[in-house]
Amino acid sequence: MRSNKLTALPCHIIPAGPNDVPQAFQDLKRDMNPDFVHVFLDKLQRYSVKPDRALFLAKYQGKYIGFATVINQSPAPDNSDTATIRLLQKYACGTGLMVLPEFRHKGVASKLIQQWHIWTLQNDLSGIWLVTRQMSDWYQRLFQYTFYGTTIRHGVKKTILTKSLR
Repeated sequence: MRSNKLTALPCHIIPAGPNDVPQAFQDLKRDMNPDFVHVFLDKLQRYSVKPDRALFLAKYQGKYIGFATVINQSPAPDNSDTATIRLLQKYACGTGLMVLPEFRHKGVASKLIQQWHIWTLQNDLSGIWLVTRQMSDWYQRLFQYTFYGTTIRHGVKKTILTKSLR
């Protein structure tokens, strides 16, 4: 029987710079679709250097075990109405979150999401939004994100979630 108690992993979350990317890429790419590994490397590199975005890395026992990316502003989903566009312009956008499978259910994602929130407030934004295909219930249940709507991306229906931080 699996316990509902969270066993917190004593990992460290760091704001990543370009020198962290090579090892992070090597440690994390095994959980990526091989056809898109080059896209993952490009994303890590961009998010580690551009001032309007951030890359956070979770490190445990000398290895990177997860990452989160956030951007100051991202275009609203296609076919968004004026009110949605106006709201999302005041919100950061969580653009990536991943924890290696063997480290899930240990509080790592919670620490990474907390960094999204801190970064958002430090950048004078009112909240955070994201688009997810499968994890909507998880974000809502554990992190109090709110269902905002749906969108279709690349033929796949996805959920738009928001969280006000002010």
